[in-house]
Amino acid sequence: MFDHASMVVDVYVKIRSDGAIGIGRGTEGANEITIGYGEAHMIAAALDKLAQTARSYKQAYKKTTNIGKGNRIDFERAEDGSILIAGDGQKYICSEREIRELSEALKHLPPVEVAPPSDYVNKTKPNQGICLVVQNGGNSLPIMLHEAALLKTAVESSIDSRFYQEQIRIGSRTLGVQRSSDIKWRVLSSDKEVKFTAFEIEALVQGLHNGILDVLMDLVKSFGNDSLANIRVKSHIQRVEREVAKLFEEDKSGRGIIKPILKSTKKILGTGEDADARTLEFIELCKSVHSEVNPKYHETIFTLFSSVFVPE
Repeated sequence: MFDHASMVVDVYVKIRSDGAIGIGRGTEGANEITIGYGEAHMIAAALDKLAQTARSYKQAYKKTTNIGKGNRIDFERAEDGSILIAGDGQKYICSEREIRELSEALKHLPPVEVAPPSDYVNKTKPNQGICLVVQNGGNSLPIMLHEAALLKTAVESSIDSRFYQEQIRIGSRTLGVQRSSDIKWRVLSSDKEVKFTAFEIEALVQGLHNGILDVLMDLVKSFGNDSLANIRVKSHIQRVEREVAKLFEEDKSGRGIIKPILKSTKKILGTGEDADARTLEFIELCKSVHSEVNPKYHETIFTLFSSVFVPE
């Protein structure tokens, strides 16, 4: 029997300050396999299956979070019984005993006092493009879907810094992200402010991602699954194509963005797409428009996105 209170694992397991789980051996810092706290039991189940399999065996686990440098972890058992775990640029060869001990360690992690993503970002009934609310410590900040995508990008960029300051100004709305040297974050608008600590910031990033995903999936569900679903999807795509083409009708400099916007729209709305893939595509689309399109068009394009990608 394992003594969970005193068990030491050859492959280390740690709960990082951001609430994520690090798995490694002979590594330091971020050079480790990283998973979300909530994924530990799923990784443990995969490890148990490896340990119980007497023959060569391969399995790939796709992460449900965007934590770490990669999006999957690969497991492989060789004929000689050794087991390879690879992910986030790291590879560890383990014995069956180590795998069983690692599984037990992941099953019995101590609780972490960090608010789940839903405590930081919640959906709200769509109103004039507002569909999400960032909140913490009794303060809240309502945001639009594209703002959530740009805010997630800004916060992620700030994490590996000692100081960070950015303003996201679109039309009459301005959002800001500030990180001070004392490892504290502020997400703010002209009249509201929500503060976060280093321990909470990763959960904010994941909350923004999940919030975007939830809104987009509400839209996909609104199309239904009857014979008219494809027609409804095509109608949305045609609207984007028509409106963007009209916007750049007399501006040749912006015509190069029409095809990329349309291509992304089809991926976001198209049938058969994975929910996470839709979300990542939407975030990339917003980043592209924000960085590559003349700012004078930003408000019009993002207003279009609010009307197309946010269900009524």
